[in-house]
Amino acid sequence: MKKFKFKYSSIVWVLLAIISCLAIVGCVWNTYSAISYLKFNILKVVSNFIMAGLCLAMLVLVISVMLYGRYVIKGQVLLVKFGLICYKIDISKITQFVHFKKSNKLVAYYDGDKYTVIVISPSKYEDFILSVRENNKSIIYSSQIDGEDTPL
Repeated sequence: MKKFKFKYSSIVWVLLAIISCLAIVGCVWNTYSAISYLKFNILKVVSNFIMAGLCLAMLVLVISVMLYGRYVIKGQVLLVKFGLICYKIDISKITQFVHFKKSNKLVAYYDGDKYTVIVISPSKYEDFILSVRENNKSIIYSSQIDGEDTPL
């Protein structure tokens, strides 16, 4: 089993940090509101605790994406893990990797018309491709300049 950690761009890190801060503020604010309405309105208390729980769930999800976003090659499956969310791609269905030179992006094509952009450090592209190709030798690798025809 080989793992390749996501390499998020700066804007993604900023957005994840903003969502984390808003989730923390939401937890604190809704908990405070629930406690302050404790003697007056039970419906408001319940709704504020539900909202605090949803904010806490969002915080856990965002932190898991920040810490555990990665690609895992496990047997014949490529697992794309966004923290708690996991997506599987059968390696036998991957047909081609294309490295677009101008934008320095690696794209995996699979299942005919589907594709995914591999979000890892460009220095790890070669290791990633070799690791996937260990399980499927028929995967084609090519590099292109952006704007050329993409594979079908």
